[in-house]
Formats: sequence, structure tokens, C-alpha cells
Amino acid sequence: MAKAEIRRFIKDIQTRFPDTVPLMEKHESWALTFRMEEFANLTTFAFNEHRLSEAEKHLSYMSQKLDSATLAEFEYIDTYYVEHLFWKATADGIKSGWPLIPNNLKKLYIDFHGKEPKARL
Repeated sequence: MAKAEIRRFIKDIQTRFPDTVPLMEKHESWALTFRMEEFANLTTFAFNEHRLSEAEKHLSYMSQKLDSATLAEFEYIDTYYVEHLFWKATADGIKSGWPLIPNNLKKLYIDFHGKEPKARL
């Protein structure tokens, strides 16, 4: 049942954000965790490329979804979206992206990573 719920969640993301489709389709249809990580990558790339309006739409959607998430959706948002944010970020992407993160998502990020993202040397 959780897999069907997550498939609907990912389908909703693909419908709202069609740019995710080619990224997600690089992975097998059963690789739901990797597909969610691709949405995090797309958000991070938007930070890096100063497409901040696009990034804000992703973040707003995920923040609102978190507020009403089922346990399975919460796990995917926390583990495969938030924890993965900034994984491929540039220093400038971190600088422009971190202030955009809604508080409920920031809390998840800091709870896992222990601190705000920092540029890799």
C-alpha cells in the first residue's frame, strides 16, 4: 500500500513539475527513492543556476505536502528529498538556496546533517 501511495506522490510531482520526468525516468519505475532524489537534484540545480522562483515552487510544494504527509510520504520527503538537497550544490547555490528553505524543511535538514549546508572544498 505504501508503494502505491508513493507512486501517486511521485506522479503528482511529475504532473506539477514536468521537468522532473526525464530525470526520474533515468531510473527504473520501481526505483522510487532514486526518483525522489532526482526532484531534490532539480531543486539544487535551480539554486545553482539562480532559477530561484522555480526552486521556491518546489520547496513550497514539499513544505505544504510535509504538513499533511502520511508516514510514507514523510519518510520520502525527509530521507530522499530534504537529506539529498544541496548534494550537488555549488557554493553560490548554497548561498542563494538555503534562505529559501521553509522552516519545516530546514528542521529536517539540520536534524539529519547537524548543521546548515556548507560549500565543499
